[in-house]
Amino acid sequence: MREQHMDLIRRSQAGDNKAFTELFHQYKNLVYKTAYLMLGNAADAEDALQEVFVQVYRSLSTFQPAKGAFTTWLHRITVNHCLNRRRKHRLPILALDEAPPTSLAIRSPEARLAEDDAIQQALGRLSEKQRAVVILRYYWDLSYAEIAQILDIPVGTVKSRLNLALRSLRQELERMEGDTPALAPLRS
Repeated sequence: MREQHMDLIRRSQAGDNKAFTELFHQYKNLVYKTAYLMLGNAADAEDALQEVFVQVYRSLSTFQPAKGAFTTWLHRITVNHCLNRRRKHRLPILALDEAPPTSLAIRSPEARLAEDDAIQQALGRLSEKQRAVVILRYYWDLSYAEIAQILDIPVGTVKSRLNLALRSLRQELERMEGDTPALAPLRS
């Protein structure tokens, strides 16, 4: 599979549009989901998906497999694009009714919705840098080293941002718990 993947990248770098289309189809969900989590709505995520792949197409010749995995390179482009877009447009906090579902297992659908909303709202209140680290670590399950490479920061900075982000999330969820009793299981 890895060799097929590298063949697609090489063919795309050589100008094979069919190979690039296949690369797009393989990775569009990764880009869209990351953009949605960082930007907070479907329309902005769709725009980001298109803009990121235009950027990928234009800069694919600069990708060097010896320096890291294609997915790391693609995450970096996506995260940087989303951070720049948020700064440029000063996007609002994710609206509660637009929150994407998470994979939390919970007893009742009502409690799950309350948790999903609370987590998305709390995530939306993090700084852009903290939010990016949390998404890459917990949504995409990337290692500290991979996150450091994507964000072009030291591993220690990744750990520090993640620690601060988790503390902020915990405090925000505890604050919200008084308003929503269904959030009590999140503390344990």
